[in-house]
Amino acid sequence: MKQGIYAACLWGLLMGLFGCKEDAKETAAATAPSGPRTFNVDGFVVKHRSLDQKINTTGNLIANETVQVRPERAGKLITLNFQESSSVKSGQLLAKIEDSDLLAQRSRLLVNLDLAQKEVARGKELLKIQGISAEEMDRLDNRVDDINAEIKIIDIQIEKSKILAPFSGVLGLRQVSQGAYVTPNDIIIDLQQVNPIKLEFDVPERYISQVKTNQPLEFTVVGSTRTFQAKVYAIGTEIAPTTRTFKVRATATNNEGLLKPGQFAKVNLVTGRDDKAILVPTDAIIPVLEGKQVYIARNGRAIASLVETGERLANEVELLEGVQVGDTIITSGILSLSDGVLIKLNKVVESKNTQL
Repeated sequence: MKQGIYAACLWGLLMGLFGCKEDAKETAAATAPSGPRTFNVDGFVVKHRSLDQKINTTGNLIANETVQVRPERAGKLITLNFQESSSVKSGQLLAKIEDSDLLAQRSRLLVNLDLAQKEVARGKELLKIQGISAEEMDRLDNRVDDINAEIKIIDIQIEKSKILAPFSGVLGLRQVSQGAYVTPNDIIIDLQQVNPIKLEFDVPERYISQVKTNQPLEFTVVGSTRTFQAKVYAIGTEIAPTTRTFKVRATATNNEGLLKPGQFAKVNLVTGRDDKAILVPTDAIIPVLEGKQVYIARNGRAIASLVETGERLANEVELLEGVQVGDTIITSGILSLSDGVLIKLNKVVESKNTQL
């Protein structure tokens, strides 16, 4: 009797467990997805924008004119007529070499010249009465000419004893001391003209047709929050084979002396304006092995498209290829997407035609 009761209980327990399993299968079947996953994303509708075409590069400031001031003749430096880091005018006396020996030679030549001129005067009187020959008279004249030539040579050497500023500018640091013996190989001081000041920078060769003389540009330097203005005045004629760039030079006014030769500069050169530019949010760009790509929302799917980028702004990137006006670019959840997956657009933002 007891065995029958135990058998009935066991059978009921087995039937209960089997029924729970069937219910679980039915519940799982009811909650299982019915197809591929759909991703919820946001989009950005592409429209034409107005965009300044800019070249962003870096460069260095250089002096408008620069020279290492050296003596033209050897000798003792007897005068230093300047202060370091001071401004000087063109032709201003900076230093002087000992010239007392040259002055003494000049005095002697002047005495000889006076005597030679007197001999010429007497010779002319004698020539009238045939007291001397014409050849002797020529010798006396030539003597005067020779002395005059020697005086000119001495005058040139005396003038070379004066070390003058070749142009107006700012002096650097003195390299010699008063009383030193100097030669034409010795540097007295550096002189630079820094107003106006030059800006030299390299531009990629793809922009060679867009850079013109007289183009305005803006630049900034380290240590200043100001934006300075300059204008292109010269364009290099060669492309560097290693960097594939060419050199450009511009000039900027430097009335306040804030700009110094050698300073590093960030350059922004506007080459034109594109009223049909395409810009998308920076977050929509994905780096891939082939370059860069975006996802375009098309017929409920995410379509991968390789793109070529151009100008970079604060939060946007110009696209040159791979996207057309009217396309909806996916801007959220892009790292979870793959080409052709199903998507659902939640929020769509339209591009505003603002000028940049």
